[in-house]
Amino acid sequence: MLNRSKISQMQQKVFYQSSNQDTTKENLEKRYKTINFEEALELCQKYITKAATHAYRRENNPTRKREITKSYINEFVDTQKPIVQKPNNKEQYTLIELKEALTDEITHYGPVTKAMEDDTIDEIRANGPDQIFIEKSGKTLPLGNKFYDREHMERIISKLIGVSKVRLTPKIPMVNARTVEGYRVNATHADISPYDTPAFVIRKFSKKSITPDMMIKNESFSINMFKLLSLIPKSDSSWITVGPTGSGKTTLNEILVKQIDPLSRIITIENPSEMRLIQRENDKEHGKVINDVLQYESVPDDDDSSPATMENLLINAMRQSPHWIGPGELRTPGEFATALRAAQTGHYFFTTLHAEGDEEAIYRFLTAYLMASNEPAELALRNICSAVKFVIYQEKLADGTRKVTSISEITGSKGLNPIINPIYKFVCEDVQENQNSGIKIMGYHKRVGTLSENIQQSMLKSGIKKSKFEFLTKEPSESEKEVYFYDEYGIDH
Repeated sequence: MLNRSKISQMQQKVFYQSSNQDTTKENLEKRYKTINFEEALELCQKYITKAATHAYRRENNPTRKREITKSYINEFVDTQKPIVQKPNNKEQYTLIELKEALTDEITHYGPVTKAMEDDTIDEIRANGPDQIFIEKSGKTLPLGNKFYDREHMERIISKLIGVSKVRLTPKIPMVNARTVEGYRVNATHADISPYDTPAFVIRKFSKKSITPDMMIKNESFSINMFKLLSLIPKSDSSWITVGPTGSGKTTLNEILVKQIDPLSRIITIENPSEMRLIQRENDKEHGKVINDVLQYESVPDDDDSSPATMENLLINAMRQSPHWIGPGELRTPGEFATALRAAQTGHYFFTTLHAEGDEEAIYRFLTAYLMASNEPAELALRNICSAVKFVIYQEKLADGTRKVTSISEITGSKGLNPIINPIYKFVCEDVQENQNSGIKIMGYHKRVGTLSENIQQSMLKSGIKKSKFEFLTKEPSESEKEVYFYDEYGIDH
């Protein structure tokens, strides 16, 4: 605690004690000068700096450090009792309100703090101090809170990208970074805005793993579709999950990867790392690790400070005896070429692409690969179609729901055309409108094809009983619709 003799000169100007010791209400109100929030923030930060212990400065756990910081803030307010004017408001903070405001500013993220802590919110977008939006359950909604001004917003951006070595400046007007929680953040400087305002986007990831049961309940895919999806990794069939940004590709891949035999060595490369693949004995937090998984995090493509690019890590991964290689997303021609080389040298792979369907995904792969290879296009396509066995297409529909809208088997190529065998698709029937809840896409999943003889043989050779996939070898009926509830036999019957 600081006594009056040790208060800085600035504090003495702000918190002066009346020479008159009269305790009347009028004189008590004059004991301290009213200050603005910026001044209170600066004084509080100086207080913390002076009061902080060596243990506090060495604390690396963000949660624990926030707790200690909050105690310093409470001590500052309780001992100094500053009178602080609210921004753009004639009212003054109560001491409780001031503690909350300083805590939000110093230990959290101001007006987006609660959104950062809300597990149901997937994305936070700020286009200016008073233009904040969130994405929740697939729908975009305005956030009631706002920043005080541009300077306030810039301070919060500095905290958001604080983990990064790069700072947002007029010379570096765009920054990709991660928050201390590991969320992806992109921020832009006010200089490149016609309205002279900064902006940022935070893409969060769920702290709780999504389960197949949850996705079936939400009708992302049917029970029978999950039977097929779970057989793809079990049969050593390389796959690509495609779809637009925010459609849930990484979440779906995490579910599929967990179907792989725990002793099949998996190496993943992401930027940033999102999939949580480590499995422990009895699902205990500190239990023995039971699966052979190695996860890497690559630097951004435009970062020249480290050799740990996606392409270099892919090349290195092939020397580490992987059964499966999982690049989070293929972007550059070199990454596509390296992934195909891995598939041609005895490794299996899974990845994600931005594409508008199964055929488009194969052509996207071909186009990128040819930019890094001198192979004839027909030969390149044949090699790609030989390596990629399935393409899974996932979309986020207008009502905010995320659905697997097609599962297709790639059976080969003919000239410059991939041969695609559709197995499942989602059929839209109508749109239901509701004034309160908005729109709802009406539709159903339907099986439209059967597995090829080649993939059936591959499943049998992988030790999968025919009874597990036999229903996929019979022609589907025209009226057949998929179900999203369990019967007495469960998923595996």
